[in-house]
Amino acid sequence: MPDGIKSQPHSRFESVIPMKPAVLVATFLIFLWLLFMLYETTNMAPAILPGYPGDAFFPRLVLIYGLICSGFILVRGLLLQRGSSLTAGEAETFSIHLPEFAAVCLLVIAYGLLLQPVGFEITTFALMMILLTPRIRAGGLGAGRSLLYALGLALPTTLICYVAFGLILRIPLPLLFLPRYIHY
Repeated sequence: MPDGIKSQPHSRFESVIPMKPAVLVATFLIFLWLLFMLYETTNMAPAILPGYPGDAFFPRLVLIYGLICSGFILVRGLLLQRGSSLTAGEAETFSIHLPEFAAVCLLVIAYGLLLQPVGFEITTFALMMILLTPRIRAGGLGAGRSLLYALGLALPTTLICYVAFGLILRIPLPLLFLPRYIHY
């Protein structure tokens, strides 16, 4: 945006947030969380065999890599002057529609709470349908077609997650009607 022109919210429920401070705050919180998780790896079981790296080795590698990346983002964001970190076409601000944000947060919490009693298949499919249908409809499709497109995305996504996590990786999902194991 040109200097002196600030983005205004489109409705009273929309907040316009400056990009650079938001990125720095989010990155700092992620950096702190990664540090905490790195500390938590000290509670993991030690190596059972000499020369074996132990259970904490790979989580520590991932966490250290995340710390390095978030550290670079923080240093770069703090050292560059205001507006100089923006690439061509990148906005100085972004907006959040607060009711929609709150609804998605509540849906994710409800998903976690309903996963066990309702089952992975129904809960995952329902969450995908609830999230996808209004967004596809906002893209200009009618109610029937957006529901059909959402169904076409939600069903395969649920089945792919079931096959990947439940069957291939053998993660115990709270399944209601899909088989827990398929022997092949």
